[in-house]
Amino acid sequence: MAVFVSTDENDKVSPDNLATGMAADTGVAGAAASPVAALSPKPPYTNRGAEITIPPENRSLLDWVSFTVKAPDPQEALALIDLDPTLFSESKSGFSGYRKSLRFGNIIVFYDGREDMGCHVEMTGQGCRQFEAQFSENPWPSLFATALAAQANFTRLDIAIDNVDGALSLSLLSHALQDHDRQTRTLFGEWRQIRKGSFANGEGINGETIYLGSSKSHTMFRVYNKAQESDIDGKWIRFEIQLRSKRAHEAAKLIAANIQVGTLATGIINNYFAVIHEDDSNKSRCTLQPWWSEWLQTTDKIRLTTEKATKLVTDSMEFIKRQYAPSLAMINKHLGSASFNEYFKEVIEDGKQRMGAKHERILAASAQIGGNR
Repeated sequence: MAVFVSTDENDKVSPDNLATGMAADTGVAGAAASPVAALSPKPPYTNRGAEITIPPENRSLLDWVSFTVKAPDPQEALALIDLDPTLFSESKSGFSGYRKSLRFGNIIVFYDGREDMGCHVEMTGQGCRQFEAQFSENPWPSLFATALAAQANFTRLDIAIDNVDGALSLSLLSHALQDHDRQTRTLFGEWRQIRKGSFANGEGINGETIYLGSSKSHTMFRVYNKAQESDIDGKWIRFEIQLRSKRAHEAAKLIAANIQVGTLATGIINNYFAVIHEDDSNKSRCTLQPWWSEWLQTTDKIRLTTEKATKLVTDSMEFIKRQYAPSLAMINKHLGSASFNEYFKEVIEDGKQRMGAKHERILAASAQIGGNR
């Protein structure tokens, strides 16, 4: 791991300069830890895992969205995001001052806090995929415009850029960072590189992540080998832009105004970090290394896409609870607890014999994403 310190830690931004280059920012974000992580028995360190197959082409996705609305009634929040209230189940699990929540998979509306707290809407990467699945067209510009019109405050917004054509190289990026004084231009104050491996079967490195910026700042980049992490053969590097607080809010404004996410992402990346040739005494005039420039050019052209949600065991659990809980309660009342337990054992044994490839895929995806969430 290597760390270097930048001398520029100002905090400037406006909607106009965000798309063409966000100003320096390493200030601590005011948002609390993720409410989804707080609800999870084994919270993920990072937001990963909504897809388990390599996409056919380079793309960008919204991979985390959270915002707060002033209305204290969660039904108003559901109307704002235009989802069927019957999809959601009530929960007594709250977060950061909210005592209750409504939950549909990984889409959560927290409520019942102080009167001035309103409701907090949280979508993880998988939650974003579940949200997209409810609409026939890209729902994000409309959602953001509607939320902003209702004076919502966006607190976190993650953009995931998937590169599958080989233009983005972890090894070249790592090499540039090792020689950062000569090969990088940045506003970030630190970087980290984490590698992991296995002692089993003589395996070498099976995971690598590069972090640019601090996890406590309003802006951070995270780059990793998504194919390797997903145990898939092929090229798939993911570059994640994590925006918090006013950075997230200003980005939401631009997406609501139909600014292409590829253009927005390129502007943010260009302002915060670049891999350069040391061909001028003034770093701001140094030219970009060709491979980095090529990747940025392809990124600028990509449009915001949507992706099917990966079905998880928890989705089946919630479906059964929502659709069949009254029938199960009726059977239990009719048979009595002891006979009902025996009946349920028979149902499970019968189900084991009828499980197919679809169910095995759901089990595998659930294990990969994090199990019992």
